[in-house]
Amino acid sequence: MSHSALLIVDVQRSFEQKDFWQQEDFPAFRQALTRLIDGCQSRNVPLVDIFHVSQGPFALESGFVTPMSFLSHEPEVRIYKHVHNALTESGLDVWLRDRQINHLVISGMRTEQCCETTARVASDLGFDVTFVTEATLTFPMTHSSGLTLSSDEIKLRTELVLTDRFAHVTNVDGALNELDNRAESTVTTSSDVSWQPKPYLGRRIAPLPVWHHEGWQLKRYSIEFAGTTSPADIFERAYTRVASWLPPQATTADRPGVGWMLEHRGKTMDYLVVGWWDNENELRMKIWVTENGQWREALNESFCVWDMQVMAFERDAFVATLLQKQPDVAAYLQQQLTINLE
Repeated sequence: MSHSALLIVDVQRSFEQKDFWQQEDFPAFRQALTRLIDGCQSRNVPLVDIFHVSQGPFALESGFVTPMSFLSHEPEVRIYKHVHNALTESGLDVWLRDRQINHLVISGMRTEQCCETTARVASDLGFDVTFVTEATLTFPMTHSSGLTLSSDEIKLRTELVLTDRFAHVTNVDGALNELDNRAESTVTTSSDVSWQPKPYLGRRIAPLPVWHHEGWQLKRYSIEFAGTTSPADIFERAYTRVASWLPPQATTADRPGVGWMLEHRGKTMDYLVVGWWDNENELRMKIWVTENGQWREALNESFCVWDMQVMAFERDAFVATLLQKQPDVAAYLQQQLTINLE
């Protein structure tokens, strides 16, 4: 299975309807992208068609949100986006991770806009990124000072800001060679290797003071792996992330403004698992983890069996105190789980 995917960004007929459309660089772009697509297909690298949807010729009803006529491939999936990058709220991130794809080859239109932005976001989300400038297309742009930059100058600027920061920048031949090198270095795991988990050992779970934020009340739990060396204030450093994720209005007709936080000092990293009750009986969740002492949103990481012990307790507490004819928020907050190992 390939752990790479080729993203073909916004190569759609919409652009041909814009005033800035030019044919000058198009033949070279078409040839380079065709070679890249053919090379990826021959290496069983999945192709992802991405289309931008907005207004005018980019509106679905315009009929122009379709592949340009020179494209004849059948993609593995078609993604429709409403922002510049291809990963935000498009479902692409989930699709990639479900297939264990961690390396993205980026091509398409426009070089400095949707292609570059996709490369930046992909890198920040933990993907390895190969940016194939030769297989991207853009058009001259005029600065407010009156200076006009050519397509080549814009591409050069994109390469400058991406290289060694967000992507490996290369041409079609370089990208295909990189795919070959990645394939050769892939270690095939024998199918007869059996799963051998380590025996389960309980972890201490202790309730902490409720966290209050602009009407929100989140119960807190400490979960610890024996021998953890995390700083005492490691979780406090992540509270601002929680605050920015929570809706501004804590209590509505659909939610009581309560939930929980699991502050889990794990074996290899720290986990902050947060959930709040919404839409009468649903749970909204988010996970953050530490990497080199810094918090980031979870990528492949998830909650574990110790976290689920608290979740099961919280589910029962929510049903017993809040899914009732007379909901009792105070009673819900008072119900807390304690697991001692003595």
